[in-house]
Amino acid sequence: MKMEDGMILEMVDLSKHFGNLMAVNGVSLSIGQGQRHAIIGPNGAGKTTLFNLLSGRFKPTQGQILFQGRDITGMSPYRISRLGIARSFQIINVFPQLSVFENIHTVLMSKHHIRFNFLKNLKRWENVTEETFPILEQIGLLEKKDVPAGFLSYGEQRGLEVGLTIASDPELILLDEPTAGMSMDETRQAIKLIDRVTKGKTLVIIEHDMEVIFSLADVVTVMQYGKVVTTGSPDEIRKDQRVKEAYLGDY
Repeated sequence: MKMEDGMILEMVDLSKHFGNLMAVNGVSLSIGQGQRHAIIGPNGAGKTTLFNLLSGRFKPTQGQILFQGRDITGMSPYRISRLGIARSFQIINVFPQLSVFENIHTVLMSKHHIRFNFLKNLKRWENVTEETFPILEQIGLLEKKDVPAGFLSYGEQRGLEVGLTIASDPELILLDEPTAGMSMDETRQAIKLIDRVTKGKTLVIIEHDMEVIFSLADVVTVMQYGKVVTTGSPDEIRKDQRVKEAYLGDY
């Protein structure tokens, strides 16, 4: 199947069934290059399962996934990551014993295929070290580079996880509820951070917080019972009566 022009990611009749449970059911969705695309819906709508299919954690029951024109259906998470797709998780996924610097540095080492042989890879190690500092500055944690990640505040750990996601310089970033559990102030800081670090990239974000969605997204897709209900601009989604009744209420 040929990918539509201007699209970086395409899902075609994508489904994942767990026994009789249809977690994702016939989803066909296209994501444009450079687009910020939000996926919303109530708990159990199939959003995270969809991300697990896109990132290779689950193999689909049926359907196809195309990334930059290449069929990645059923590929391993490692191979998909190497192709340029990176994702965060609902649960914080940092290395708590490592410093903030070491967290980012470790991802960059993997990106550049550098093994932990310091003498053999000294020059490349130095280059990666230099590459680490701008990322720390981007996520606002340069001054805390030597602090163990486990000692950061909740919001800072979430910010570090965003840093880990972008450190591999992916073409497509998948963020799964990056502001979950944050205070209002932390959420607003997170919106600024995500806006800043994803410029020029394609972003797909799952979120329950409508302030996050309407601050960041160009396009919104609503899911329910594993299916796509509708896709449109944030303004169109706000006005859609079906979405208001099922999900948004008076937002």
